[in-house]
Formats: sequence, structure tokens, C-alpha cells
Amino acid sequence: MEEKTLNYKPANSNASTSCSNIKSSVKRILIIRPGAIGDLIVTLPTIGAIRSHFKSAKIEVMGYPLYLEIIRGHFYADTVSRFDQADVAQLFTKDAKMFTALMKRLGDMDLIISFVSDKERIFTNNLKTAGARHVVHYEPFPSDREGIHIIDYFLKFLNSLGISHLSKIPKLYLRCEDERFGDDFIKNRIADPKKILVAVHPGSGSRQKCWHTERFAALTNWLIKEMDAQVLVVSGPADGEIISRLKMEVKIEADLIVLDQISLPNLAAVIKRCKLFIGNDSGITHLAAAVGTPTVSIFGPTDPNMWGTRGGQVKILYNKIPCSPCSLETRKNCAAQICLESIKVEDVVREVRNISK
Repeated sequence: MEEKTLNYKPANSNASTSCSNIKSSVKRILIIRPGAIGDLIVTLPTIGAIRSHFKSAKIEVMGYPLYLEIIRGHFYADTVSRFDQADVAQLFTKDAKMFTALMKRLGDMDLIISFVSDKERIFTNNLKTAGARHVVHYEPFPSDREGIHIIDYFLKFLNSLGISHLSKIPKLYLRCEDERFGDDFIKNRIADPKKILVAVHPGSGSRQKCWHTERFAALTNWLIKEMDAQVLVVSGPADGEIISRLKMEVKIEADLIVLDQISLPNLAAVIKRCKLFIGNDSGITHLAAAVGTPTVSIFGPTDPNMWGTRGGQVKILYNKIPCSPCSLETRKNCAAQICLESIKVEDVVREVRNISK
């Protein structure tokens, strides 16, 4: 895949010094990264490189608390804060009159890195006005012309600041209490410890990215019958209908354990203890790969060259057809879903067998 040169200049025109040269003086860093769980995970190699470069700095990550729990105190962030609050919303107003408390918080930062869509630089200019020593902005999505994986796109940001990276694969670090939760969950909920644990997530943040529920059910039947697996079904906030349909379609009498209403760090700990994870193009699939679980990732309308799950043991199933990948608007109005229809149950079974060898 060709990687084009990124023409990058720091948003703060006065900050011509590279991060390598200001390394010793940076004690407080704010990284602003709003987005869902998948958006956060694909940024982890970049955040990890920043953490490794500024070893003595205190790092705060601003985003959405539900997702930031997987990194708070887990190597990447010393503390986290909310992006979805009224005082932060002011920063999108030109020449904003900021609350004193927010202005002081921002002004106390030695370095602010903003991964916020801000093509007119209103948000960035307000950050600079607050008085932080260095402010840099980086658009969170590459242009269609760049043809680059989203993780590599963020890593190019590091190159332009003179920071090296060690890995292109996201990795999650779990706290001791999360690991204990995973151990206790398996001990208390899995009746037969000899069974192979397989987690499946038939949902996604977008219904148009979901492989057919009937096929997930057929796959689940096969896992139970042929692999003697204990299947754990991950249920996200928008997956209620899909999970109900899946449970009706699973013909074999079995104790399907639904992972619902548990925190992301605890979910990650349970998935980490599974022998296999199978899911759509979703944030949870990225999470499964990031804890090191062998993963089968099913792609249809989205481009795996840009959004593909990365991990030590990841297999992406994707059939290139003329209309895929497609635009968000096309995806919303597509009834046929030929891209996902082309992936059969036997295709997934074959990959499961390969991984299980």
C-alpha cells in the first residue's frame, strides 16, 4: 500500500521546535481524542509512543468517559476528562469567551494535542488563546486520496513531530482488578472448564456493517456442536434486537452467556480469556484483538485497508466486489448488502479451524 508524504505543520506557528527538543520541559500533556471505542483503540500506538517519549510527563486524555475507562491508569493516561461538557463546547465558537476554570486548566498544559475535526481551526485557535505552551492539531481522518490505514495515518503524525513509535499494533493493558474480574467471571459462570471459550459479537455501531444474524446463529450452532464451545455473546448498547434474534435462531440447547451491562475493562478481561473472538467491523473487534485474543473480523461495506483490525492473530474476511467499499450514504440506502452476503458460514468456519489448529 502506497503511503503518501504528509505535509504537516504544527497548528501553533510559534512552536517550531520539535518535540524531541522540548522533551525535558514537558510535564503536563493533554491529548484530546473524542470518538467511540474503535476510534480510541486505533489511536493507542500513537498515544503509547507519546507516553514512551515523555516518560516523566503527566498525561490527560479528554474524550468520552465510557470508552476512556480502558486507558485510565492503564499505562496510556494518568487521568481522563470529559469532552462532552458545556465549557469544552465553547471552544467551537470563534473568539470564545472561556470559563476561567477551563482557561486555567488549558493554560497549565505544556503540550496540547488535538485529534478533533477542525478544518477552520476555530477549536485549535481557542486552545492556543488559553495559553498552553505548545498546541498541535491533527485531523482525525485521512483524505480519501491518501490510501493509508488509520493507524499508520496517526503514526505519521508522530514522525512529523520527531517521535518514534515501537509498534503498529494496538495493545490494551488491564489493571489487576480487571484481571481478577475476568478470572472470577470464568470461575463462576462457566460450568464446564473443559469447554473452549469463544466470544462472538453479532452487532456493531452501524447496522449496515453487521453480518446476517441468521449466519451468526448458524455459526454459533456449529461452534457448540462441532467444537464443544461455550459461546459468550457480546451485547452492545444498540444490539438488543440482534441478540434477541440470535437467541431465537440458535437451535441447539445451550447456555449462551450474554455479556451485557459490564464495563469495557471488565469486558476486555473476559474476552482476553477466550480462545477465539468473532465479530463485525466494530470497536469491540478492535478491543478483542488489542487484548491478544485470536480474532476473525468480518468486513463488508467498509475498507479493511483503512479500518482493518490489527493484532497478533487476526484474520479479516472480506470479498472485494465492485460496490465495496462504499460511502456512508450508499451504505444507509443499500438493501442487498452483497458484500456481506458473499461471506458464507463455511468461510468463517474454515478460518476458525485454521486458527484452532
